[in-house]
Amino acid sequence: MGADWKLSGVNVYAQSSAAQKQLLHEVNHTFKAGEITLLVGRNGAGKSTLLETMAGLHSIHRGSIRMGNESIWIKRGRKDRLNPEVTLKLGLAMQNAQSQWFAASVREELRYSLKPYQVGDAAAEARMERALNEAGLPPEILTQDPWTLSGGQQRRLSLACLLACEPEWLLLDEPTAGLDAVGIQRLCAVLAAHRASGRGAVVATHDLDALLPLADAVAVVSGGTVRAAAAAAAMKHAAAAPQALRVLAELHAEAALPPLELALAPERSGGAPWPAASEVAAALALALEHRTAEHTQVAVPEDSSSPKQKFLADKEDAKESELPKKAINQSSGMRSDRFDPRALILSYLVLAASIFMQQSGLELLLAGIATVLLLIPFRAFIRPWIGILRAYAIMIMIFCVVGGIGLDPLSFDAGKAWPIVLRFGKLFLIMMLGMPLLNLMTPYRLQRAIEQTFGWLGKLGVPIHSFALIVTLIFRFIPLLTGEWERFAKLAHARGKADTPLRKVPLKNVHAVLIPYVRSILRLAEQMSDALEARGFGYKKGKPVYAFRLRFDRSDAWLLSIAGGCGLGLIVIRSLL
Repeated sequence: MGADWKLSGVNVYAQSSAAQKQLLHEVNHTFKAGEITLLVGRNGAGKSTLLETMAGLHSIHRGSIRMGNESIWIKRGRKDRLNPEVTLKLGLAMQNAQSQWFAASVREELRYSLKPYQVGDAAAEARMERALNEAGLPPEILTQDPWTLSGGQQRRLSLACLLACEPEWLLLDEPTAGLDAVGIQRLCAVLAAHRASGRGAVVATHDLDALLPLADAVAVVSGGTVRAAAAAAAMKHAAAAPQALRVLAELHAEAALPPLELALAPERSGGAPWPAASEVAAALALALEHRTAEHTQVAVPEDSSSPKQKFLADKEDAKESELPKKAINQSSGMRSDRFDPRALILSYLVLAASIFMQQSGLELLLAGIATVLLLIPFRAFIRPWIGILRAYAIMIMIFCVVGGIGLDPLSFDAGKAWPIVLRFGKLFLIMMLGMPLLNLMTPYRLQRAIEQTFGWLGKLGVPIHSFALIVTLIFRFIPLLTGEWERFAKLAHARGKADTPLRKVPLKNVHAVLIPYVRSILRLAEQMSDALEARGFGYKKGKPVYAFRLRFDRSDAWLLSIAGGCGLGLIVIRSLL
């Protein structure tokens, strides 16, 4: 019998989100070994995030995750690292099977999954053959490229990669997606055999009709929180009435019913696992009444003790606590459609030109102060680039030391190092100013800005629309490059069981992933080319019709005036000095 999963006060935030969006909130739940637990909830509720957090793919801002007595995160020096004693006991199948492939053949994919377990060649071949058979795939598939397989075959291969490793825990994200009836039957047989051996599984799914009769417990994920959805008594009726239980789970997920403890109380409906039709109607009426009352003042007596009044009071308090956050997010002015791209680019050029004109250390210091003050409203967009800025600053210091060293005699000349500080310091400030631009405008809005500003050149034979498309693709492809590298880092932790910091490929594996990375980028470029051709790019159009037109507004005027004022101020100060 394996060990239980215990999540205590787990809080997770988006790792690269400028707004620091909270993904999981105070998750307290235990997944018991030897049981199959289903995760249910609406799209975006946090099911995939919960599974990936249990697999160590998200850093925990607060709380703990333990398998038995072992924590998934352990301290090594000043940093938290993944505990191999835990990660080697679990296997994660992601929601999108295609996101897991990078090798040239199915055999290489399976071998990569087995590599952390240090299995011999003969044993590895036996495991691969057995895993493919259990997943319903023929041995001949070993030589094929995983990208050429059908969606159902890729889903089965994803399961086979886990079965070959023989983990204690299976973490499956939508495992029935793309499977036919035979594939679903095989999946259920695999889960049943896995449970019979004393091991556990956590399965995020919308396909309750297929998996609910097999489950031992159900947990509802809603808004980043997790709670039990059905007691053992209710699960006994699952095979007989899965549709009714699904309705109950969805109602509880939307908080349209009182707490499940009250719904399953012995004095109500004899302890039946789902309410009567009249109770469902009353609960829905209560939910509609509450949604209507959101726009008005809802008064709840302080001495109220009924479940209905407590339900209204708790929901109203939650709404009120969320209002300030929503107001801040909407009024922060940091949306990608807040500013006209032309105003952003023009402001950036004005500031960059004024910084380039600085020639002394004092002028550079003043330019740095102005840059920091200007970036305060956009500081959230700078946070993901802190590592690059730190590396650039270290590089400047190294260049200064090397440039200032004299060999005959051995000495250090600050006069030689100072020009390096000025040149690279100005580039450093300009680079900082440009970092928020990718977040403040979308590639499509940038394309429209170029076309609206220089579209008249098309009458003179200048291919301005093609140029705008190229610029847009460049801006679009930069995030793809970093996103694809992060995908490889994610695979290194999910399947390679690396214990290095998240979102980084282990140094020892860099040489092994370079060729797959380039091949993956070329595949993305080919897919982008097919998408552009399908949308009609490259064909001559008589008179294009645009969905919207960019217009300067008050926020753009303020942005330009601030940038112009700062640039002019730096120039005036330089002339006075």
